Amino acid sequence: MPSGPLAHVCLLVEDLDRAVEDWTKLLGVLDPAQLEEQLVRYEEFEGGEDSMRWATFVNHGGAEIQLMEPSPDSPLGKRLAKHGEHVHHICFTSDDPEETSRRLAEVGVETGSVSEDPTMPWQRWTWVMPSDTHGTLVEIARPYVAVDGRWESASEADR
Repeated sequence: MPSGPLAHVCLLVEDLDRAVEDWTKLLGVLDPAQLEEQLVRYEEFEGGEDSMRWATFVNHGGAEIQLMEPSPDSPLGKRLAKHGEHVHHICFTSDDPEETSRRLAEVGVETGSVSEDPTMPWQRWTWVMPSDTHGTLVEIARPYVAVDGRWESASEADR
């Protein structure tokens, strides 16, 4: 898991394998520490109406680079076809996304409902819409750690 609450920057890409290859070259020069850990990679992942492949370069010292290749007929696939490759979202972590959503609402920032992942029952997240962030989708998710190329909860209470 990254060392601070800014967890990752997620890019929407057309070809995951090519993006991993290109980012491996970039990070080899710019941030070699992100290449020391095994890449976290999911060949099949679903979120809402979207299905995708994705990979994340693990960085214990700072924000990670995450790459998503959506299925062409999914909402994200249609977005990619329309807008091309781009930053999809940035992610901050919070032990309690529900409480964070409540606190954001108190200061006038609207979030979506909190979602859960049935394959990772410890994980919950919500979104702050681009209208409140000047154009960038912001994810708020529970902290995670990379273990053998998969995500696990960073909280001892979940293990």
